Amino acid sequence: MTWISKAKLKSTLKAYLFLAPFLAVFIGLVVYPIGLGVKLSLYGQRGARMWYVGFDNYKRIFADSMFWDSFKIPLFLLLVQVPLMIFLATMIAFLYETRKGGGPVYRFIYYLPYTIPGIVSGLVWSYIFSDSMSPLSPLLSLFGLENIKLLTRGNVPGILLVIILWQFTGYTAFLVYSSLIAIPKEYSEAAQLDGAGLWQIAFRIKLPLLKGPMITLFIFNAIGAMQVFNEPWMLGNLVVLPLNYTPAMYIYNSAFSQGRFTYASAMGIILAVLTCSFSWYILRSAGRQILGRRH
Repeated sequence: MTWISKAKLKSTLKAYLFLAPFLAVFIGLVVYPIGLGVKLSLYGQRGARMWYVGFDNYKRIFADSMFWDSFKIPLFLLLVQVPLMIFLATMIAFLYETRKGGGPVYRFIYYLPYTIPGIVSGLVWSYIFSDSMSPLSPLLSLFGLENIKLLTRGNVPGILLVIILWQFTGYTAFLVYSSLIAIPKEYSEAAQLDGAGLWQIAFRIKLPLLKGPMITLFIFNAIGAMQVFNEPWMLGNLVVLPLNYTPAMYIYNSAFSQGRFTYASAMGIILAVLTCSFSWYILRSAGRQILGRRH
């Protein structure tokens, strides 16, 4: 028994030593900043002076209409951009799978926008939609639309939709394709013997098997929609946008433009809690549906 206990203790210590570098980085870059943010959210601030206020910041946020109005754009992206992107990515992934030649080349082309940093893509699209330098101006002039303004506050949601779809659809398609090729070929072969066509196999056999990866992709993209910042921030250099155009922009402006760091920390905590709660709800609902169907 003593020998077994020592061997188990030794193996446990080895495992923790192996995990130590990751745990150190995780605690230093994730756990500590979160803990510091929670601590700051419990303080009031005036300049460099801070004092403990408990949950007063949270009470003020729940009565802050600017904070809750900032969720309009994330809600638009969640209801429109995320489902549309997953649909387009699924179609592209099926085309990846059915294409016999040139597949790697097309996958590289679709994946390429994702490799471009968000700030750089924001600059490029700001140039494309600018009034004076847009390369679309000659094309619009052919249709008699040379005086039309591409970038206005009312057009920003649609422009955000275009930018985010361009940047992330190919990457999402690549993930869907990775799940597709993991499906055993026996399912497709059996369906072909029964007379099923290519798209019947895709939508009636393979698509239901992708439910798990689809839910994961939906959650990740929903989190991205809740935290959208780079694209509207770059477009804000060309068109005047409200300080609270998105939650992330309102938090950033509150901290670095208005110096309300403790208040911004409290808003960040609330945004994180809302995002985690939404993800947990989706996972729980999907898990119940999957388990219900199995039983």
